Amino acid sequence: MIDNNVIINNSEVFVLHEEALNELKVIALGHPFLRARICLHESLKNKVNEMIIVAHKDGDMPAHKHPADKPESYHMIEGRLQILIFNDDGSVKETILLSSDAHPKMYRIRGGVWHQPIPLTEWAIYHEVATGPFNKEKDLIFFRDK
Repeated sequence: MIDNNVIINNSEVFVLHEEALNELKVIALGHPFLRARICLHESLKNKVNEMIIVAHKDGDMPAHKHPADKPESYHMIEGRLQILIFNDDGSVKETILLSSDAHPKMYRIRGGVWHQPIPLTEWAIYHEVATGPFNKEKDLIFFRDK
């Protein structure tokens, strides 16, 4: 099932094939944010939310954070992704480069950390694991709304 730029996985066993990644790229190109995802979890109410995310280098992924009890991790599948970690005043605290063909390939942050993922290659594809349940109005805090 596709909802806007999100595919909801309904299968008992999920295997990531190249066809799924190609489908996500097509969906992402048709979406204003230039990204798309497959939700591997059955519901936003799940305690663990897992997604395969495809992000185009020209897409907008603004700085944001999640509540203190909502950590997340990214594991690269394809491409390169720069992660900016910010101080509360908006200054860059740390820059992390994730790459599917070099190290590091993965990172994890606690909740409450300002961060911004920036694709450096045409496509950055990564597996995200986050703490659920997910409520977009409460769990996604943009720096510009601070």
